[in-house]
Amino acid sequence: MITIKSKNKKYRCPRCDKYTSSVHGKLKPMLIKYLKVAERRSELIINKRRFICHICKKTFTEEFNINGKKANISNKVKIAIRKDLLEYNLSLKYIAKTHEVSDYMVRNELLEAMSSYPEQLRLLPSMISFDEFKADTKEGKYAFVINDLLHKKTLDILSSRKKEDLIQYFTYVENRSSVQYVVSDMYEPYLLVQQAMFPKAKFCVDRFHYIRYIMDALDKIRIRLQKEYGYNSKEYRLLKNKKNVSLLRKYSNDINWFVYTRRFKNGRMTDVLPYDIKQELLAISEELKIGYQLKELFLDIVRHGTNENAFDQFISWIQLCKEHDIYEFNEASKTMSNWLPYIINSFIDPRLSNGFTEGRNNKIKVIKRIGFGYKNFKFFRLRLLYIFNGKLEGGSKHVSKQWGVP
Repeated sequence: MITIKSKNKKYRCPRCDKYTSSVHGKLKPMLIKYLKVAERRSELIINKRRFICHICKKTFTEEFNINGKKANISNKVKIAIRKDLLEYNLSLKYIAKTHEVSDYMVRNELLEAMSSYPEQLRLLPSMISFDEFKADTKEGKYAFVINDLLHKKTLDILSSRKKEDLIQYFTYVENRSSVQYVVSDMYEPYLLVQQAMFPKAKFCVDRFHYIRYIMDALDKIRIRLQKEYGYNSKEYRLLKNKKNVSLLRKYSNDINWFVYTRRFKNGRMTDVLPYDIKQELLAISEELKIGYQLKELFLDIVRHGTNENAFDQFISWIQLCKEHDIYEFNEASKTMSNWLPYIINSFIDPRLSNGFTEGRNNKIKVIKRIGFGYKNFKFFRLRLLYIFNGKLEGGSKHVSKQWGVP
């Protein structure tokens, strides 16, 4: 318990700006929660005086700037709470317990910190990305997130990814004609939203998503072969092994095939070459071998293709899939063919990728899991934006300048 009282004998009158030393009385001592000292709870007992100005007859209370008006926690504790709220791996309950305050007080600090944040964007950067994450909101199963790929910022989070809701939201954006690129996965409503609201922008399919289609096609061949050979067969164990699956999925140029690795084989641990394991896997089936080669050829195009030659190379790859007539790759090549113009757009600029967005989505999953879910989506949105974008320095003026709020 720390007792605080002022040594100042004179105070300036807030009305007439003259100094006075006449004490009119004393207030009841205030008990204020303070930061921990040597990991022990500490509280301040503040004794305030009331002064009277004999010139204008104004009475006023001295200020210590230790706490806010009618607040029973110090400003230092508030700052500490807001710093902890920036950490995505800390729940509200943990923050409240750490600072020995209520959950309600922690929530109020977040709402106060984000009070100037706009509910509607008016300006957008030239390069944006669309994506969704599972949120189970009142409007639907998925929430929608808009990211700035140039400055690596999360612009806004909406409770619905439905086409009509997105069109209504983007109607209020003032610089829609300035958006040059929209990056997304192969979800058709996002393409329709781009065509309706950003007609001058180019729609780009994210590399991660169209590469995953090809990886999934190879995986489906592997799983089909597993079922054909049966549970007790040697082929089943080879195809089921997680390390072998990873070996098939990785780009061959990223693997050192002639460095020995430890594997369990013939009842004991032994040194084997990844190259020998690959050859053993591909010898199981001609379809698996062709699928692996098609996957490698596809990744070659993605890694080394340019905006000028990628179209012709993908057309040749699609023709190869038709010639080999493997069901899984036929289906994948049809998807590639349908989205080919938008896939080619991803070769214009290396920044046209949803890698940043996928990273944010993974962090959102962690925040949800640590908080055991959020019932109030509006509060959840503010918590996410506060974590991703940090505190809004400069108050409402900064917000108005950055987000185009009138």
